Amino acid sequence: MSQLSNIALRVLQGVLACANLSLSAYVVNWYLMGTSQSPPNSVDFLLFASIFSILSILYLELAPRFLDRLAHPYASLAVEGLNAIFYFAGFITFAIYVGSLTFCHGNVCSASRGDAVIAAGAFCAWIASTILTAKQMIVGGVGARRKATQMREV
Repeated sequence: MSQLSNIALRVLQGVLACANLSLSAYVVNWYLMGTSQSPPNSVDFLLFASIFSILSILYLELAPRFLDRLAHPYASLAVEGLNAIFYFAGFITFAIYVGSLTFCHGNVCSASRGDAVIAAGAFCAWIASTILTAKQMIVGGVGARRKATQMREV
């Protein structure tokens, strides 16, 4: 993956993770303060997925530069794949939950729908990143991936 596309994809993933974090936190806050119900597990899971995503971006970008021993190519691929799986599971379950509500109106309903859509976009960004990383590892081998991460530092 070229350096420009890598940076653009990471910025997109970061923006989507922050948007997902804020919308999920808003929905959780509404459930905790506005109702006597606890928030649904699916929105809690999306909250976890966005926090995990932000930590993953930090690992994927900082580990190859500063902690070379922790930046194994297969670990990077696993982290990207986990993010894709988390967002896929999260947006599907949350979209089903929001779609099954019989009464949904107001700002929290719009935020919930937007949260599901942004989570779907984050899934697309993470699956693209995972595919590009896997392609680079298959075509160039693990050594090429390690060399590519070292060249990014220059």
